[in-house]
Amino acid sequence: MASHLPLLTSISLILFLALALTLTPSHSALTCAPPKVPSNRTFANCTALSTLGATLHYTYNATNRTLAVAFAAAPPSPSGWVAWGLNLVRLGMVGTEAIIAFPLDSAVNASRYNITSYKSLEPVKAFSFESWDVSAEHANGVTTIYATVKIPEKAANVSHVWQVGPVQGGSLRIHGTNPENLNSREPLPVKVDASSGNATATAPAPASGEKSAAGDRVHFELVVAFIVALFVMSAFLGSKAKLKTAKQGRLSVDDALHHADMSESISALDHID
Repeated sequence: MASHLPLLTSISLILFLALALTLTPSHSALTCAPPKVPSNRTFANCTALSTLGATLHYTYNATNRTLAVAFAAAPPSPSGWVAWGLNLVRLGMVGTEAIIAFPLDSAVNASRYNITSYKSLEPVKAFSFESWDVSAEHANGVTTIYATVKIPEKAANVSHVWQVGPVQGGSLRIHGTNPENLNSREPLPVKVDASSGNATATAPAPASGEKSAAGDRVHFELVVAFIVALFVMSAFLGSKAKLKTAKQGRLSVDDALHHADMSESISALDHID
C-alpha cells in the first residue's frame, strides 16, 4: 500500500488543480469587464485583452474598412499615461502608430505618436492611415481612448499594441518592464487579406460583457469529466492496493502455518530418533 501513496497523493493534487481551474476563467472565457462605455457610444464587439487588465470595444465596417474603438486600461497612477495603437507591419512596439492619453490641465489629452524605437516617441499630426474622432476620458481610475481608424487596403500583418506608463514633470516616461508590459500586443481582431484588400471581423466576445455561456459550459463539462476519470482511477488503484495487501496477508499466514507444520514434523522426527 505504501508504494501507492505517492501516486495517490499526486492524483489528489491533480484533482485540486482541476477544481481550481473550474474557478478560474480561461483566456477564451474572459469577460469584457467594466468600465462600460457611455450610453451614447455603442460597439458591436468587445474583448478582454491578454495583459494589463485592458479592454477593447470595437466595431468594424467591412464596406469602408473603418474600425471604431474604445480602449480602456488603468494607468499606473492617476497622472499616468495610457496608449493604444496599430502596427501595420509587424507584431511589436516599434513601428506602432499610437494614441497616447494622459492628464493635462485638468483634462485628458489624447495625441498621436509614432513609436520609432524603444526609446523614442515622435508626436505627429496624422498617422500614415486615416484616423478621426480621437478623444479620451478618465473615470474611476480607468482611462478610455476613443478613435476611428481606416485600415489601408494593402495592409498586412496588422496588430494592435497597448501600454501604460508614468508621467513625471509633464513628460511621458518609459513603461514598466514586467511581462504584462512586454507582452501587450496581439493580432488585431480584424483579419486583413492584403492581396485582395478584404477584411472581416473575427468572432468577438459578447458585447454585453457577459461570459460566453457555451464556452463556459464546454470548459466545465471537460473539467468534470476529467475529475470523474481521476476519481475512478484513484478508486481502482486503491482497491488494487487493498487487494494486494490482503493477498500478502494471506500469504504470510500460509507461510506461518507451513513453517509450523515443518517444525512439528522435525520435532516428531527427533522423537523417533
